[in-house]
Amino acid sequence: MPESDDLGLFPLGLVVLPGERAPLHLFEPRYRQLLADCVLDDRPFVILQDYGEGASPIGCSARFISLGRRFVDGRMNVSVVGERVVRVLGETPGRMYISARVVAVVDTVPPATDEDRAAVTGLFARLVAEVAGSSPPPPIREDIPLSYAIAGMIEMPAEPKQALLDCRNEAERLHMVRDILTAALEGADRERIAAARARTNGKVALP
Repeated sequence: MPESDDLGLFPLGLVVLPGERAPLHLFEPRYRQLLADCVLDDRPFVILQDYGEGASPIGCSARFISLGRRFVDGRMNVSVVGERVVRVLGETPGRMYISARVVAVVDTVPPATDEDRAAVTGLFARLVAEVAGSSPPPPIREDIPLSYAIAGMIEMPAEPKQALLDCRNEAERLHMVRDILTAALEGADRERIAAARARTNGKVALP
């Protein structure tokens, strides 16, 4: 079995992917202590999707990267970045916050093809062009799987992001991201058509 780490857990109603940056609001004393311990020991913690009656056993380790604002009552706004996908093995005692032994999970099949990678990268560039106009696409991290790198730059609900974390096949993850990008592009097209119709009272303007 791969070597495990004893890390703090942060169950939340959100999912963070490897490479993704996300804001967090810390108000409970136990999570402020988690921040202090992680910064002092230079250790990550684990963000898990909380379903209300328990959390997913698959999550993403993350590190605190910046403090945005500290309130007089002790609350804090911080930024974190996801690092790697992990599986919770079992809780460990002795801390204010929940902690557990966790182990990194890795893909178990060959990597995706160049064609899959090119198709998803092209769709992402098209979506950025729709949203940002002439602005160039943001740089894509090359030290993590492409599926995570691109999905981490897209606003989406927690459920499809958790599905990406749960999947151990990069080709399948890229197909999932491709479907998400395609749906987003179709939505942008519908919004543009609706706006054009509104400007012309619902009639198509002839050239």
